[in-house]
Amino acid sequence: MTETEIRTVAWTCDRCAMTIRWAEGSQAPKQPDHWVKEDGGIYCLACRRERAAEAGVAHLPDDAPAADRQKLSSWARLEFEIRRDPTRPDNHIAKACRTSTPAVRKARGKLGVPPAAKYN
Repeated sequence: MTETEIRTVAWTCDRCAMTIRWAEGSQAPKQPDHWVKEDGGIYCLACRRERAAEAGVAHLPDDAPAADRQKLSSWARLEFEIRRDPTRPDNHIAKACRTSTPAVRKARGKLGVPPAAKYN
């Protein structure tokens, strides 16, 4: 390798193929923040949300109405985000899940998870 070449440490999400890299010599973590190794793969946060949504509708029959699928997948994303970090402000969770802050508050109530501080 020449001096102009840079070695990198890289991870690639097994679902979406997004790759994240750190240059050699930088403080690369063992794996990227919010990524997990599970079911024999490594997944980024966005794919973890989508996998939660897919799991939330997996029990529905193939001919279930689209509205039911949407409602359950949205609920599963919210549940995932709230349980992942219950201290996050509701508006941050709402933005991540593309929903409203009142929907997050309602989900917290159903899950029995107390409200987060307004500002972190």
